[in-house]
Amino acid sequence: MMMNPVLRREMRTSLRNWRVFGAIMLYVLFVAGGAGIFLYVNMFESYNYGFDPRNMVYLYAILCAMQMGLVLITTPALAAGSISGERERQTLDLLLVTKMSQFSIVIGKLVSSMGLILLMVIATLPIFAVVFYFGGVTLPALLGMIGFILLTACMAGSISIFFSCIFKRTVISIVMVYLVIGGLCFGTLLATALYYTSYWNLYQKDPGLIVPILLLVGNPGVGFFSVIDGQLGTNFVETVFRIYGTQNGWTNWVVKNYWVVNAAANVAIICFFLAMATYFVNPIKGKRK
Repeated sequence: MMMNPVLRREMRTSLRNWRVFGAIMLYVLFVAGGAGIFLYVNMFESYNYGFDPRNMVYLYAILCAMQMGLVLITTPALAAGSISGERERQTLDLLLVTKMSQFSIVIGKLVSSMGLILLMVIATLPIFAVVFYFGGVTLPALLGMIGFILLTACMAGSISIFFSCIFKRTVISIVMVYLVIGGLCFGTLLATALYYTSYWNLYQKDPGLIVPILLLVGNPGVGFFSVIDGQLGTNFVETVFRIYGTQNGWTNWVVKNYWVVNAAANVAIICFFLAMATYFVNPIKGKRK
């Protein structure tokens, strides 16, 4: 099976650039710094209160949260210039006149960006060895978390490539992607809080779970904490949803397995924005009525 030409070219050019390895080094140092601070605080407290190895599960949660946050920050910076960068270098027309389909170009750009994200995530895996030394987290749980983080990265990457096809300048594409990601992470939380407040003021009762479930379906943070709840036995997401109403029937299953709903929403977002990017990658075809 022949490798995607765009992916092959991106792999050759990107891995020869020292900036990529510099970014990976900074990424690993940041995650390692967070782990070091956590371990130092726990060891310092151990002189007075004793060291509890069970606290290492919180280190796992912190490391995963750092991974998720860094991936959401890094992915737009890597993918938002995929098409607009080609346009700025005046090489996009050369790609469009080849035998490659528009979808192949878009997929090649997305996979190449995700390859760098995967490389960064793999580079931080030795840091998680500290957690496995004390126990409390299994390897399948870690692999499942990595899979969810990479799926979220693909979601952010597909949005980035779409805006890269729409706007001619990379800076504008990056800003728009960050606005959308910020809207998914914080805008949905604000909308849910406003909905609860307005509903309570009008009817003096809980609004129910259906609207909050729909509003937060694309929120990466809620999906992340749902995965953590399933792995560590916490009930953070369930406790938050309990504010809006009683869980019964299908809503109880959705709340307990909200990461499944969030993952399905991510897949839908990926398909939608890839289809839109495929249509708009050709500026002439995109302008036709």
